[in-house]
Amino acid sequence: MNTGVSPAFSKGTASTRNVARYKLTVPLALTVLRSGIPNHIPGRALEMGEGGIGVVPASQLLVGESVRVEFLVPHMSLPVRATAVVRYQHERCFGLQFLRMPAEQQSIVRYWTRRQGDLLLAAPTDGALEAAEEPQLLPDLEDSTRKSGIQRMVAFAVVITLIAAALGWWHWQQGWAELEARLPAKETLAVQPQLHVPPDAMAQRVVYRVMPEYPKLARQAGVQGTVVLDTIVSAGGAVTQTKFVSGPDVLSQAAMDAVRWWRYEPYLVNGQPATVETTVAVNFRLVN
Repeated sequence: MNTGVSPAFSKGTASTRNVARYKLTVPLALTVLRSGIPNHIPGRALEMGEGGIGVVPASQLLVGESVRVEFLVPHMSLPVRATAVVRYQHERCFGLQFLRMPAEQQSIVRYWTRRQGDLLLAAPTDGALEAAEEPQLLPDLEDSTRKSGIQRMVAFAVVITLIAAALGWWHWQQGWAELEARLPAKETLAVQPQLHVPPDAMAQRVVYRVMPEYPKLARQAGVQGTVVLDTIVSAGGAVTQTKFVSGPDVLSQAAMDAVRWWRYEPYLVNGQPATVETTVAVNFRLVN
């Protein structure tokens, strides 16, 4: 099946190094596939590092499932588009690990996080100077005696609140540490297909298709062509494996990243859904 696309970005591989995380409160769009149906979920970001992002979605996510995420960071004109996997959940907060992020998308995230780091390094100096210049006001003895009981109660309440907040923050940071320490999700275990189905026959059974994103380097170099993939489709209609067969190498990863999101009507053998093998042709053409 031929799929014409306009120039866009492709996916790469996300770094799994331990990196700093910074507060990021922006709206974002999430897309998950469940039973072959795309489910679009709005949400907002909490914090972000080079390896992943913490989010609060409008509805529940499942730990281990793949998610397409898109958001715009402050001071950047291009949005971040990435495939991620849900690694951690704490109450309504979820930690997502970036997967196969292209170089240009990584540069957006890296620029923003390093800029935030520079701002945080500069901020404490001004705050310390202001604190040093502010005079300390000491209450007189009579006021201190009269208000000591209230102050003890307030201090106790503050301590309890800080302890609860610290515990919650510790749990969230533990989840982030686990997120950043993990390697990208392993590929689905290979299942032997029952038969090979011609591409024309399988093309008629596509129920959900993701258009590939044109790699920036290929677009700049004027590379076009058709990428042929050998694909395994599960009994449920999900693409579980893709293998590059032929075509321009610089376009192969973008084609595989798109086709792995495709969904088919289950192929029936003797009336029962079967795992099958087929061929998919993804056509890349530059549009003037």
